[in-house]
Amino acid sequence: MDPEYKIIGGDGAEYGPASLDELKVWIGDGRVAASTQVWRNDLALWTPAARYAELHQALTRLQASVSPAALHQTWRAAGFWPRLGAYLLDTVILAMLFGTICQWQHWEMPALPAVMSDPAWQQFMDQYTAFARKVSPCLCVLPLVYDVLLNGTFGATLGKMAVGAKIIGVDGSPLGYSRALLRSLAERLTLLVGFVWILARTDKRGLHDLVAGTRVVFQR
Repeated sequence: MDPEYKIIGGDGAEYGPASLDELKVWIGDGRVAASTQVWRNDLALWTPAARYAELHQALTRLQASVSPAALHQTWRAAGFWPRLGAYLLDTVILAMLFGTICQWQHWEMPALPAVMSDPAWQQFMDQYTAFARKVSPCLCVLPLVYDVLLNGTFGATLGKMAVGAKIIGVDGSPLGYSRALLRSLAERLTLLVGFVWILARTDKRGLHDLVAGTRVVFQR
């Protein structure tokens, strides 16, 4: 029987069980570093990932992907207000992109009726429902694509770039697309609750950062 593994994530929570292949994927995503505590079922003890011979190659590749300068970089956590500013700027950019798509697709929001009679109001609601059905897929997919594409490529959306912030793994590793997707989905599922955590925590990590094993920082 193949061994199974568990890890202690950057948020202090336990994750797993996972197979060796899954654990190597987590290493590639930056969720597991050399110092991460790992448990293997046949050993039944917690020990740093670096002590497992089967993980050495994956950990070496991870270390090679991070430049020496990045490993010794000093990071300062980005707090609530800069992140709020970045979020609002991204919202404006997304609204502009959505408006462009609506024009391209000839999607027009119906106007309110001049006379609030029952037939006119019913006609407006029918038109609005048809409009909402058209635009709903775009409203769901566009922000996700925007986040994952920019965060996965550059570690920051245009809003975060504007305030000088970027997203990294808790160990300083690059974000990557898979972790950018996980973080973006977690942000949408936790809604405003995730941002409240930024105010409550000294490390300024939101709930979505804890889920994805990330942090938002300024580079000094």
